[in-house]
Amino acid sequence: MTKPVISVYEQSVLRLGEKKKSVTFTENYLSQLARVKRELPAGMYRLEYQSIRLGNLVGLVELPDVIIEVLPKINRSGNVIHTRTRWTQLLQKFEFLPQLGNLNPQLLMQPGNLSETLQRIFLDEVHQLTRRGLKREYGSQEGQMPFMRGKLLLSEQIRTNLVHKHRFYVQSRSLQEDHYANQRIKQALRVVNHWGGYQTRAKDLLRYFQRVTNLPLNTSEKNISFNRNTQHYQTPLRLANLICGGYLGGTFAGNDFGFSLLFDMSRVFELLIYYHLQKLSKNYRFTLHYQSQRAFWKSKNLRPDFLLDFGSNHRLVIDTKWKVLEVAEPADEDLRQVFTYTQLFNAKRGILLYPKVGNLLPVVRQFNSNEANTSTGEVQFVSLESSLTDQLKKLFPAAKS
Repeated sequence: MTKPVISVYEQSVLRLGEKKKSVTFTENYLSQLARVKRELPAGMYRLEYQSIRLGNLVGLVELPDVIIEVLPKINRSGNVIHTRTRWTQLLQKFEFLPQLGNLNPQLLMQPGNLSETLQRIFLDEVHQLTRRGLKREYGSQEGQMPFMRGKLLLSEQIRTNLVHKHRFYVQSRSLQEDHYANQRIKQALRVVNHWGGYQTRAKDLLRYFQRVTNLPLNTSEKNISFNRNTQHYQTPLRLANLICGGYLGGTFAGNDFGFSLLFDMSRVFELLIYYHLQKLSKNYRFTLHYQSQRAFWKSKNLRPDFLLDFGSNHRLVIDTKWKVLEVAEPADEDLRQVFTYTQLFNAKRGILLYPKVGNLLPVVRQFNSNEANTSTGEVQFVSLESSLTDQLKKLFPAAKS
């Protein structure tokens, strides 16, 4: 049975009894969201009287009885299908989602299909692993053996084998399947087995992991280096991280066990700008410093998102702000912040960069300062629906090659 889907926008309020398309936000759905709130990333939503107020996290939260789809505010059209399509294209283009082979992208644009699709592809990948044989790594083990192998642990030998002198308490190394990569994949299989519509397949694959330890569901993701012999683990492990939690999502325990795939739009916006500034740095001949920091009081540091150094004392700082402005007037705190950046980093221009949603025009004003380092503060906008490269070029026209 297909679950109902409620599609909402970030930074909005979803009220009890509110109808989205043909689905009504009921007290049952609100109760489920209240129960799993602690298991989701901080700032996902705030519980209010008979409502929830959404934050900057976008994506899917799948509960036992409903799927909540949170979309980013990248336009004012209110067209859910258009927004979902554009958002999914951005995720795939810039690899916030893993490469999923020849998967029809339309599947990822349908709410409710994303978690199912990820689980199905994950099971296909794990099936291929089992056909090749699970990777084994050298691991250390201790215990009694009928013959001498490895390192004799003298204190344990005396304690346990003083009478049984025909046995040896040793520490030895051997190839084992019980290591983090297989443990993480088994952890994801347990999630799919518990929740998804692929329980039979997951249970069959779990038979290959009987000698692998069960990780707790809240185990953090670890970095793994891949080589030519372990490259085939990269995609299933990345999918396992998505299913289990890791950087992008999470799972819920108990009766509300579910699946989420969430993205922090502040972080996504920052990384998109970083990607395009890197591409522009060669043609426009500037050195890009990402989150460069300097101390300003005792052990406290200031760190703008981007410092662009064109040489000859021509510097500008850019700080990204994922806030949808109604008027081209930033918060006082943001203005003070970018002014301090220009002074501390000796920059002539300080740019607050916001998403463009509507027809707001940029604002450029010189900061009122008696200091020798005079600088300007700018409010600039870029749209995620147009070429970011072309829009960012306009921020430094004097530096063209």
